Amino acid sequence: MKKIVLFTVIIGVVAASCTEQKRKNIDSQTLRLDSLFNHEHISGRFDGTVVIGKKGVILYEKAIGISNRVWNIPMRLDHRFDICSINKSFVATLILIAVEEGRLSLDDRLVDHLEVFSYSGKFNPDITIHQMLTHTSGLPDYGQTQPDLSENLFRMFKRKHFTNAEYVDFISNVQAVNDPGVQFYYSNFAYHLLIILLEGLYQLPFPELLDQKLCKPLGLLHTFSTVSNGEVFEKMVEGYNYEETTDSWKRNQFIDLTLGRRIFSTAHDLYLWGLAMDSPSILSVESARLMHANHLKDITYEFSYGYGWVVFDGKRPYRMGDLGIDRKYIIHGGATEGFKSMLINIENGEYIVAFLANTGDQTNEMELAKKIANILINSENEN
Repeated sequence: MKKIVLFTVIIGVVAASCTEQKRKNIDSQTLRLDSLFNHEHISGRFDGTVVIGKKGVILYEKAIGISNRVWNIPMRLDHRFDICSINKSFVATLILIAVEEGRLSLDDRLVDHLEVFSYSGKFNPDITIHQMLTHTSGLPDYGQTQPDLSENLFRMFKRKHFTNAEYVDFISNVQAVNDPGVQFYYSNFAYHLLIILLEGLYQLPFPELLDQKLCKPLGLLHTFSTVSNGEVFEKMVEGYNYEETTDSWKRNQFIDLTLGRRIFSTAHDLYLWGLAMDSPSILSVESARLMHANHLKDITYEFSYGYGWVVFDGKRPYRMGDLGIDRKYIIHGGATEGFKSMLINIENGEYIVAFLANTGDQTNEMELAKKIANILINSENEN
């Protein structure tokens, strides 16, 4: 009997010791994260919001800096930002849902879905939906537009007010970068066309499609899309770029919201979106596998891309999205005038990192992501 009691006491002591160690690790992580974001803010490299979770529990969240410099409005966690190219994971998910519903196939040809449009240029007839999702379609990007549209960060291009038909026609006349299936070339145009295809398949504008298929089912209460600069939405953050010559912040110049169907969200909603990438409530097991697979193995060893996500297997580094950690993870960042964004899912939800900034090019989203990953992973290995 005494042996049983002694054994029980030992087990209890060990369990308490493990619990205490975990608590110390968490305390160390949160202190270091807070120190990091305070330092980044003081250094002028980050105004924004961040939410970091571990196994479905929020580990750290913070809002710091100024949301609106005209009115000196402090940043809050429920403030909404342009999420930039993180929207590609939303678009890719909607495409996979359409595949599951039998509305299209990943092997479908782009030109077959563009038959309702009349365009004056051409598209390679072999481009597939799969290639568009993986940036292997050979379709161009902003850099291939004519010089008068590419000046000042493509400002004239981003104010064109395209209808879907006009945009299809415009892209059809931009020189392709390669034949489909032979090169990884990051193409925003490919994803813009995917959105046009989705609107045609469902006969719904993208904002409604996003809300019905993703935001409402997942409880993303602060996430939305709009195609109108005239609409007023609450708790919206302004984007800024720092001008060194005048030592001042400049407001985001006008960008037409019909271009690429901008998505706006909070860091907390992006955290929930990151968690949803491992949930069977949104995609089938097979669709999730396709989204997280590296589809570039037969094309290049330099990059690894799934559907709307940069993919790391924990075994080798790649040129885009490398955090310098030996863990599996999916990652996508983004940048548009005045805004930076980042979303990371490490080891199927072991850690979720979401941050949004309105400090433009002052924020190096990849360097900040590396610092965060270093704190999260290294603190685990200290004891």
